Amino acid sequence: MAATTTLTSNTDEFPIGAPAVDLAWQSDDQNLWFVTAEGTVGRFEPRSPWASALFTPGPGFAGTANSLVAWPGHGVWTFVSGQSSAVFVKCDSYGHYQTHTLDSGRECHSMVLAKSREGWDRIVAVLSDRNRLVFINSGGVTSNSVGYPDGLYGVAVSEREPTLYWLSSPGGRSLVRYDARTGTFSPAINIGVEARDLAVTPSGDTVWVAAPENAIYKYSVGDGLLTRVESPCPARRLKATADGTLWFAGPQGDAVGYVLPGEARASVISAGDDSRPSGLAVTADSRLWAALSGRPALRRVSRYRLAVVSGDAQSVAVGQRFPEPLVVKAVQLDGTPVPGQRIEFSVAGGSAVFENGEPSEVRLTGSDGDELGVATSSLLKTLKEGPCVVTARWTETEAVASFSRLTVTPQVGAAHHVRYVSGAGQTVPPGKSFDEPMKVIVEDENGIPVPGAEVTFKVRDEGAATFPGGVDTAKVTGEADGSATSPVLTAGDKADVFAVRVWVAKTPVSLLLDQNIQ
Repeated sequence: MAATTTLTSNTDEFPIGAPAVDLAWQSDDQNLWFVTAEGTVGRFEPRSPWASALFTPGPGFAGTANSLVAWPGHGVWTFVSGQSSAVFVKCDSYGHYQTHTLDSGRECHSMVLAKSREGWDRIVAVLSDRNRLVFINSGGVTSNSVGYPDGLYGVAVSEREPTLYWLSSPGGRSLVRYDARTGTFSPAINIGVEARDLAVTPSGDTVWVAAPENAIYKYSVGDGLLTRVESPCPARRLKATADGTLWFAGPQGDAVGYVLPGEARASVISAGDDSRPSGLAVTADSRLWAALSGRPALRRVSRYRLAVVSGDAQSVAVGQRFPEPLVVKAVQLDGTPVPGQRIEFSVAGGSAVFENGEPSEVRLTGSDGDELGVATSSLLKTLKEGPCVVTARWTETEAVASFSRLTVTPQVGAAHHVRYVSGAGQTVPPGKSFDEPMKVIVEDENGIPVPGAEVTFKVRDEGAATFPGGVDTAKVTGEADGSATSPVLTAGDKADVFAVRVWVAKTPVSLLLDQNIQ
């Protein structure tokens, strides 16, 4: 029986009745299909009015699932693993289930629709307790490949070469290909890490493979070049699109991630706290959707993105302006910059204003050169101490970007003391210059750095050491960050342990920095 829900909201998150672990687009009915961790299959209609349905299995097999494949003309397929046996499960467009039992089998790491040696469609699955591939045809008949001793995890197939299967081998720390025409595995391609989920571009020229840590590896098939791409969180369920962009689910980061062509670092789009994205699918209108294993909903990923380019992580005192503007870039899902778009910058909580004297302003994205798709704010003037959160919103779309690391410190007071940073406790032979200068920071009574203060460095023992020019005293003007660095000292002509006093005039606290001559 199907439980049906009709949706009326137009947000980016849509209830589906149960958390899903994987997602697939079915071209037959133009719907998204999903599977729960218990093996229940559901359908979501990405149109208005939105609707979803869960199809309750009849009595019989119970277990866990984590993969789903849409097979045009033959429904959607998943693999359900129980305590003593396992089944491939087919669900047709009416929500009717069919099961095809295996004699053994645990978790299915990955499934994909590919072609056999004869050119027939079949599902290729990688099971966690078998060092071989399992094949199943539309009639439910299964067969196996020869064994692969280092073990297998992920499988991916390109549209151009559907009889060549790319596989990841965690034990072999490598990529390997299986040729369905010959039934053989190719020599391993070592990537040096434990290989997990993977994806291949439709053209077959690039293979992406995820590692357990925060990294993804890009393998260029033509020249054999392997590139490491840093990621804010571990990547799962990789999906490579024709434009060269890689998409992935980041359940540990509660985000959907992407790597744009030519980039060496992945970016992420938040899916909300405890959402745990677990699967991705692209609909016919090129919209990206994510299954959420953390709550009973699907997440629609905007076809537009607004990314922070620069300006975050600044800090200034109350009443001052941040030294850099806030810069964002508006792009389409495929990374194409979009000119002439209205970007509204808004400050939360009244902590600052823009040059117009208001907490918000609108800027247009540029249309030429390096400014294509880029919007730049005016300089923010701070009004009160604490965090300063600014949101940039692309008014023609639902895309937003956040500047969350701007900090406003209390107003700087008069210099009160110097704080040691480095350069004390050095040892040099007589007559030699010390390796490092001495460095301190001038602070007010609240510990806030004071810029431009005059700092005095004075050698206390007569003849122990001198600054350039043979003098025992040096006065230095502090930098904008409150730091002051002495000239380099030169040791006197005899062994000694001496101190350098450091202070700011008319302050109550000074430092004594010991140095050694041996």
